[in-house]
Amino acid sequence: MKKAKVQENKKLKMTKLYDAAYELFTSKGVHNTVIDDIVKNAGVAKGTFYLYCKDKYDLVDKIILKKGAALFDSAMKAVAEKQKTEEMDFLQSVIFFVDYLIEFFKTNKNLLSLLYKNLSWDLYEKSLTYEEMEGAKQIFIQHFITDGGDSELAKQRLFIVVSMVGAVCYNSIVLEMPYPIDSVKSELYRSITKILTC
Repeated sequence: MKKAKVQENKKLKMTKLYDAAYELFTSKGVHNTVIDDIVKNAGVAKGTFYLYCKDKYDLVDKIILKKGAALFDSAMKAVAEKQKTEEMDFLQSVIFFVDYLIEFFKTNKNLLSLLYKNLSWDLYEKSLTYEEMEGAKQIFIQHFITDGGDSELAKQRLFIVVSMVGAVCYNSIVLEMPYPIDSVKSELYRSITKILTC
């Protein structure tokens, strides 16, 4: 009973840190946010911060992984639901998935901005090992192998698609230039289809 209470308390403090940091990172920017601001907004001691994170950049990475995995998971569930009522091939599923992300980011510009500005190659690689993403990655790779490609080609194309979608979304949704996202969607989807066709 006591152990459960300690775990619950730890989880609560971690959630407070994540929430406070996310709010500050998205309103002030990562570089303009200091650890003192985070712990003050979270209502925890500075020592508590260092129990969970090495520094604020470690916390940025953890937030990106956590929020990215949750978004990815909800997008995958949306694809699965759609497939129950409509037959979709691999490319249609990918386009539906990307469209889900775009619609989400239209109303969550702060998260898009945080992800785009802070997603490093190491973090991208790490994110692909998360349970929520592992299944989709394997489906993606298997599609290429089935169509005569190989896993390395699949990884390269996945990287290209993720980078392209991220850049287009950030520019069109956050910066609102040079084109509104809805006016370039069809061209983006056409480009994705070409990249993913072996």
